[in-house]
Amino acid sequence: MTGIEPVTFSKEMVAAIRHAQWLVFTSQAPVAPVLQQAASGVKIAVIGEKTGAAVAAAGFTVDLISPQETKQALVEELKRRLPLGTQVVYPKSQLADTSLEENLAEQLRVTSFTAYRNILPENSQKRILELLTKKRLTAVYLTSPSAWRRFREIYETLPTASDEKLQLIAIGKTTLAAIQKDGYQALLKQAWLALTKGE
Repeated sequence: MTGIEPVTFSKEMVAAIRHAQWLVFTSQAPVAPVLQQAASGVKIAVIGEKTGAAVAAAGFTVDLISPQETKQALVEELKRRLPLGTQVVYPKSQLADTSLEENLAEQLRVTSFTAYRNILPENSQKRILELLTKKRLTAVYLTSPSAWRRFREIYETLPTASDEKLQLIAIGKTTLAAIQKDGYQALLKQAWLALTKGE
């Protein structure tokens, strides 16, 4: 449900990257283009192992990995470890909310900008609609709030959407909260795996 569309960085964006003391990544998507502009000694924080691997592949070292794969856990760790006033740059998609910046702003100087566009490929939309229409889906695994919003927009176009008994599975608490906020029920990935194993 996701396609990545690159964004041309403005002079201001490049300057922010080069003068950052810390770069914060919550997705693999902006890692390579941002690090092409980064100073060699910049500190880097990531939300998970896969994003950390993307940083390593670009030739940089990860200095902080969130203890849990949630923005809130990452925010708390940054606030705990970084000195007051540290200059932090957070490149993100156009769909990302502002919770990370708002929570860090109490202690740190945060610059954020759209470093890539998160789009829904047309062929993916058609395929999902086809699977839903033919009732070939029994469960949907959602890896972000934006993925949930995209799926919901397609799902709710079906006249029988409210009658469907799809199992929604969330990768983590942030995605689960987004699903529940919209009035739907879901299980965390770990809970769903436990159920499928009969535990």
